[in-house]
Amino acid sequence: MSASILQTSGKAFQKFTCHLTLQLSKPASKFIRQLLCGIVFSGELILTHVASRVPHKATIAAIAKRFRRQLSNGLLVIGILLSNYFAFLRRRTDIDSTFIVDLTDIAKPYAKKMENLSWVRDGDKKQLVTGYWCVEVYCLDRDGIVWPVILWPYSLEAEGELSENDRVLKVLSMLDKHFGQGYGIYVLDRGFDRWVYIEAFLACKRHFIIRQRGDRTVILDNGVHIIMSDLVEHLFAHNPGQWLVYKKVYLPDIDKPLYVVAYWTKGYDEPVTLLTDMVVESFDQALQIRNRFARRWDCETSIEFLKSKIALERFAVRRYRSMQYLILLAGLAMAFLSYLQSRCKDIHQRITDRLRYWRDPKRFWFYRVLIALQDAFVSKARLALLPWCKQPP
Repeated sequence: MSASILQTSGKAFQKFTCHLTLQLSKPASKFIRQLLCGIVFSGELILTHVASRVPHKATIAAIAKRFRRQLSNGLLVIGILLSNYFAFLRRRTDIDSTFIVDLTDIAKPYAKKMENLSWVRDGDKKQLVTGYWCVEVYCLDRDGIVWPVILWPYSLEAEGELSENDRVLKVLSMLDKHFGQGYGIYVLDRGFDRWVYIEAFLACKRHFIIRQRGDRTVILDNGVHIIMSDLVEHLFAHNPGQWLVYKKVYLPDIDKPLYVVAYWTKGYDEPVTLLTDMVVESFDQALQIRNRFARRWDCETSIEFLKSKIALERFAVRRYRSMQYLILLAGLAMAFLSYLQSRCKDIHQRITDRLRYWRDPKRFWFYRVLIALQDAFVSKARLALLPWCKQPP
């Protein structure tokens, strides 16, 4: 069983890395294949540990040294790599695909010599620590599979970084450049309920669904100005027994009609309120908006997976640009698991050990397949990975 999983996954890995490395030099292509292979089987980003999982005759120290050199010289490679990956994702998605945007922290409380360290709020400890912020974007393809689009860490201490809003808008502009304006429906939590984002979405014709804090003033068709939380309360009062309501509204100085969708759900003391530019004139359309926003939790589960199984916060590179390249490649390691899920439908049946592979959350396939691959590596050792990292014909 272990040999079968490795062989099947190895063929998929070769095809996936061929998509990523188009127009790249042989050294850069070799580096990406080996690093992604090492990340998948080590579950870490410490370069010596990653190098220990690479099927190569060189010593671990020599491989790790080469990795550090390639990371520091990756500025030109990143543009081509992302262009190849985005072109591949565009074939997997369509104009109505859901793109989930969020911010996360990469906490490095014990780091002293890393470049451009800044203060971030550690989501686990609920306190300020040193580290980096990270813009994360995920998408759902036509089969509903979660794909990491980009993980881009940044620091407000770095040269050229102006603000959080500026960095997020730059990432969104980059996606517009590769996917095209108006491509996809962007789903964002209430931390993005800011005028600067809504204005940018409307100007660039990006479709959006943004959860609201409730303190924004909106205008009804009859010209009445009302606070959004009060509007939602009135909608539920006039529709007793309904768990989902909707209403067309306008924002001050904006002629384009927008729509408020609100619904009750377990675990919340108040209704979840959404603002979207998509037309909502019926209950079914409102339900579609609610269902799209509900998939935002895939983003939370994805970053939890990356931090727990890829050890996103455990790395030991000091240079700022090297760190950005490494985190980007960690996201692509998860993308390979998405690719494996899309290409090898029967691998679900091979992972049948509920005690070993069915970890929480049980519906998140990435945990199960990564554990299965790492178990296969332990049983077959590095020699079984030789086909993974060889130069494709």
